[in-house]
Amino acid sequence: MVALSEWQVFGLCTAWTFAAITAIWIIGLFQGNHSLIDGYYGFGFAIPVWIAYALSGAASASAAVLLVITSLHGCRLGYYLTRRWWGYRRTTGGDQRYLGFRQKYARGYWWKSFLIVTEPQALIIVLIGLPSVIGILSTRAAGSPLNLLAAFGLLVFGIGFYFEVVADGQLQAFKADAHNKGRYLRTGVWTYTRHPNYFGNCTVWWGIWLVAVAGNPAIWWTVVAPAFNTLMLTSLFGRALQDSLMGARPEYQQLMRETNSFLPLPRVKSPPS
Repeated sequence: MVALSEWQVFGLCTAWTFAAITAIWIIGLFQGNHSLIDGYYGFGFAIPVWIAYALSGAASASAAVLLVITSLHGCRLGYYLTRRWWGYRRTTGGDQRYLGFRQKYARGYWWKSFLIVTEPQALIIVLIGLPSVIGILSTRAAGSPLNLLAAFGLLVFGIGFYFEVVADGQLQAFKADAHNKGRYLRTGVWTYTRHPNYFGNCTVWWGIWLVAVAGNPAIWWTVVAPAFNTLMLTSLFGRALQDSLMGARPEYQQLMRETNSFLPLPRVKSPPS
């Protein structure tokens, strides 16, 4: 069997991602919207690391840890988003965001959905997943045990994983109670921040990057991945988009005055109304 180079394996991982997203684009055309892509999003980070680990013959502790923690994050997120998508599918036909895309791009939707809705997400998955895939491929040879930086990365990952798991679980339970309709969750990890799930997601990927760099400092440049993910969830979409959409509501304005937008830290003093 001919051994594949690091970049050949990376190319196969990238090809898988674009092929999977393209298949979802085709399915979405028959379904009338592309909200199914949310269900795949989390698994989109796990599957490439399985491919990379299997094809590279990785044998290092660093590669094994990257495989495990990326799989934990990706499969957990994939399961959560798939359940959410299925709930939308049964009640409204799909996530309102994707139903909105269907209306917004109604003229020429078949090609606009490809270029604007689905394929950019494939690019995002490849970019954010760089530390995990490149980390496995660049540390394939058996080497020294995990170092202190890797241990610190695991700690950072653990903090992020805790926040995203608990935040999503508390939010699901809160929404399931009909008495909470029109209200905002203000307990648990939602006490001090409006977006603990986004904080957790960002922290998870900084932890994955630290573990990858601990295994091979030469791939420090993959810092673009957690940096982009943080920018995306704080300024481009995520927090900024949600605050913009709901910022006109008086109740949400009060929430914004009394909580941090991102970091789960106590407010010393709430700004005046």
